[in-house]
Amino acid sequence: MLSKLLLFALAIPSISCFALPNGNAGLVSRDGEVADVVVRAPDDRGGPTPTPTSEGFDISQTQPPEFWTCAFKKGYRPIIEGYIQGCGVGGEVAKNFLPSYNAAKTAGYTSVDAYMFPCTGNQPSGLPACKDPKVQVNEFIKYIKDNKINVNHLWFDIEPTSGECNAWNLDKTTNLKLAWKFVDALKQSGYTWGIYANGNQWADMFPSRDSNVASDLPLMAVQWDGVAGVDKTTTFMGGWTKAAVKQYTGTTADKDCGGSLDHDSFRP
Repeated sequence: MLSKLLLFALAIPSISCFALPNGNAGLVSRDGEVADVVVRAPDDRGGPTPTPTSEGFDISQTQPPEFWTCAFKKGYRPIIEGYIQGCGVGGEVAKNFLPSYNAAKTAGYTSVDAYMFPCTGNQPSGLPACKDPKVQVNEFIKYIKDNKINVNHLWFDIEPTSGECNAWNLDKTTNLKLAWKFVDALKQSGYTWGIYANGNQWADMFPSRDSNVASDLPLMAVQWDGVAGVDKTTTFMGGWTKAAVKQYTGTTADKDCGGSLDHDSFRP
């Protein structure tokens, strides 16, 4: 969502990254599950329309056209980087957001998921402080609307960083209160959101592993065990007992499409 999105049945405890008139698109069902992405084959490409699968990926970098063509044909669901910590400016829209969306559209996607990696920590000396949570969320939403980006679902990335931007490096109680402020802004945005997080990092940021930030929103769980299947998720925290998405690899290449991505399994 710098980094940006999300581990081994052992679940690596210290790292994760998002490699997370529209408000009606991709609505979440009553049980908190995520609606399927809509894909279609452009008329000039011919061939069958890909069937959405339960597999997908998230990316924090631009990918070549051939990657997008392959991913679309395989029916992968994409999550693209949309907003970043923006060290030095207190949070900003990712420069590769619109190019990635346009590349996905050219390949045939009619909508995507996107993620927000907010500015949340004490910034290095001499740099501006993080913008208010509502300001950051509103900047992201305004960009989506202004550029007519058709999103199914948005993901809010909660993960610590160090050495740059210092995400969630406040004291644990302050971090929790800040997270609640962001969640309030998410819920007021008119868009559907979920939370991207690693259960093994939760108690490093918040008072305890049980600290409830937004368990009423869908969870994109980080568990890099290399095992596909959202029902294979076993790493929980913060009141969640199931995941809507499981990120099961860190940054790697897809065996068929190449690129640089994290692999995700979605609840069908």
